[in-house]
Amino acid sequence: MKQGQIIWEANIAAKLKDPKTIKMLGIAMRHDSTLPKDKVARLGTNPTDEEIVKLWSEMLDDSLRSTDYGDLSADGKFDDWLTRLYTNGIVDYEDINGEGGDALGAWKALSIRGKLREPHQDFNKFKNLRQIQQIVQSREYRNELDRIKDAETIEKHKREKKETTLIDDDRFLVTLPYNYGACYTFNNSAGFKASFCTGSSQGLRWFERYAPEGPLISIIDKDNVDEVNGKWQMHGPTGQMNNGDQSLSYSRGDQKFAEIFPGLLKKIIAAIKSKGDEITKNSTEITKGGYDIEKAISDIKSKLPASYASEEKKEEPAPEPDDNDGPGTYLVTQLASGKTARIEGESRQDIVTKLTTRYPDSTEADYTIEKQN
Repeated sequence: MKQGQIIWEANIAAKLKDPKTIKMLGIAMRHDSTLPKDKVARLGTNPTDEEIVKLWSEMLDDSLRSTDYGDLSADGKFDDWLTRLYTNGIVDYEDINGEGGDALGAWKALSIRGKLREPHQDFNKFKNLRQIQQIVQSREYRNELDRIKDAETIEKHKREKKETTLIDDDRFLVTLPYNYGACYTFNNSAGFKASFCTGSSQGLRWFERYAPEGPLISIIDKDNVDEVNGKWQMHGPTGQMNNGDQSLSYSRGDQKFAEIFPGLLKKIIAAIKSKGDEITKNSTEITKGGYDIEKAISDIKSKLPASYASEEKKEEPAPEPDDNDGPGTYLVTQLASGKTARIEGESRQDIVTKLTTRYPDSTEADYTIEKQN
């Protein structure tokens, strides 16, 4: 028996025997818009149960074999669990292949080292991938996972990354990546460990899927880089505006981005326009002729309307200095009697406080107050 056959029979394919489950699996695969076209084509118009199960088995193995934390393809409980989520419509192929493997790998890495707290140890209690992602992305496990993960992987991608820096100021770092290395570095090298599929362990195929349609934009809020909303990834052609764990995406992400970063998208568009020649030249390996800058900007404007419409809040000008205020001597006249007095004070309000304290029935309107020096 060939080695490939041995591996296939050892995983989910050997256990998927229930006709109802296989039928649900076939339906889910037919309706999964994230499934690569070559995978759909393999099924044909009337696939057999064996063909459906074999393709699903291969896709699961491919997604779990190469994660940030090793090969998970032999761990049967992950196969069963992911298959249930998929057939029930809780996840799609992109969820599993894009970030699912890394989340499961992180959980297993912590589990086998005895680093998980008791509430997080029972895998069967998890109802979806998001729950696992939230746990492994939390502060209490982040440092441990950083030590577990091979730091050289990040360094390798840092060395290989290709990108254009659009904005780099005191608050924001905004870049346009040209390869998977730049996306991986963005996900993993600093602050919050983002879950964008283009920067996951399977990210090369997702970068190659999205990037030819138009530029991806990576955004870091330097003031909040350790928080979930400190990292964002934007893709104009598909209308995606996703925060670090993708709990906010598409229109919800657009609304939130507009709320917390008013006016930033206009600055990003201006930077894309000003560096258009550089961007087009550097993207020729991604798409023939390089990116069409005008189309890229048009996509962003039309697909992310809230962020584009938002305006940067302008600081109010500082008030002009008031000559009738500040420390000094004030000439105070009581309007009713015409009596005057010179009173020392730190400010006009200090004088008012002294007057109303001494004469509780009076108000500021009962006096004229003029600073003498």
